[in-house]
Amino acid sequence: MQWNWGTANKSLDDVIIAAGIIILIVRQFIWRSTQLHRMLLLPVVIIAAGLVYLVIELWGGFGWAAADWIIIGELVLVTVTGTVMGLVTRFRTTDAQLQYKLSPAGIWLWALFIVIRVGSFYLASVLGANLAEATGLILLSFGANRLAAILVVRKRAEGFLARASGEVGDEAP
Repeated sequence: MQWNWGTANKSLDDVIIAAGIIILIVRQFIWRSTQLHRMLLLPVVIIAAGLVYLVIELWGGFGWAAADWIIIGELVLVTVTGTVMGLVTRFRTTDAQLQYKLSPAGIWLWALFIVIRVGSFYLASVLGANLAEATGLILLSFGANRLAAILVVRKRAEGFLARASGEVGDEAP
């Protein structure tokens, strides 16, 4: 029996990526400091890693198929869910520090993210999309979602910080 290193490597990559995403999702529900200068770093790194990963996966053997537009639609939908996540994020001040975390509604939004991701993957596979099996797309989807959420959270945090003279309480979504 021959060992298939390509399949083993892809499976290991998928497990590592899934574990990392689960950790990052759980982190969304824990109060974190609002450090505007650092907030964009993680989404940008995730998107860059997804693009690099995608280029490596598709190197030399990619032809655009009409069904690949499903993937573009997925990226739009996960960006919209990320934007809504940013809008339902809660803020509070503690020790003169502005903090934020995703509200309980975020659980439903993450479930919607997963439904969008799995549904588009399945539909794209059935329709013959060439991009459907690319692991880099998982990172791109997650990165697009996080970037949209962080851009909204940053904008809202800037508003809170601009009004820092008054008390900033927990905001209802």
